[in-house]
Amino acid sequence: MTAASPTGPDGARGEAARPMERRGDGVRVALVDSGVDASHPALRAAALRHVALIRRGAAHDVAPCAPGDVSGHGTACAGIVHRMALGAEITSVRALGEDGRCSRDGLIAALRFCVRERFSVVNLSLGIDIPKGAPLRPGDHRSLVELYEVADAAYTAEVVLVAAGPNAAAFRTYPGRFKSLIGVGRGPFRDPEALRSELTLDHEILAPGDEVLAPAPGGGERRWTGTSFAAPHVTAHVARIRAARPELSIEAVKAALHELARGAERSAGEGVKEADEAAGEAEERGAPA
Repeated sequence: MTAASPTGPDGARGEAARPMERRGDGVRVALVDSGVDASHPALRAAALRHVALIRRGAAHDVAPCAPGDVSGHGTACAGIVHRMALGAEITSVRALGEDGRCSRDGLIAALRFCVRERFSVVNLSLGIDIPKGAPLRPGDHRSLVELYEVADAAYTAEVVLVAAGPNAAAFRTYPGRFKSLIGVGRGPFRDPEALRSELTLDHEILAPGDEVLAPAPGGGERRWTGTSFAAPHVTAHVARIRAARPELSIEAVKAALHELARGAERSAGEGVKEADEAAGEAEERGAPA
């Protein structure tokens, strides 16, 4: 699927209006996850930096660390970003443990680090899941307010946050619900470039997230499913947009992303129409469709 070249927020076309043709060269991407296996064949050519969240008493710090992934989740996400934005510089912020979990305070500390570092885009294939039918507990209020404040600080600093939405309709997932960032849901798309605008309380755009082929521990690949793997597709698109137009505001980046989604949907519709017309012509000729 090839998207039509979108018109930029100022109406111009050209170099800045074709982010899908770009590699994301020089764009600094942060990946808050379980770490990245730099030795994986799919990532050996990637520009990688590795840091880890470290607990110091009641507080958290972020410090350089050796490459490595404690669960494989981060390597899969990094592989998706690198495949779509070869020129992006990826910083792995290892915050998840072997069980795939991170404390709420740890998540907030990792996000504060990303804002201080002024990354162009931050991938958050994680979040706080809260049942929709359950009332918020006092601890939920505190952590969500702090998370909202750091997301707001990212918006002010022009740091684009891309966050996975819920995998089950029974949950609310934060920070993916915040409107200051880009919340991502998953769609059953075959084309890794596919996007679809879908404005909901939980997300605003859909990307491939079902049976996504991506790096796996041990040097191979496997199929991954979940919004965790939809988010890095959107992160890669944002990296391309920011490489083409680094001066764009976050709202303009969002507008460009949704224009890409509209272009992709138009292209997909045209492809279906052409296939239907070809099948009809074949049937008229008596040939098998």
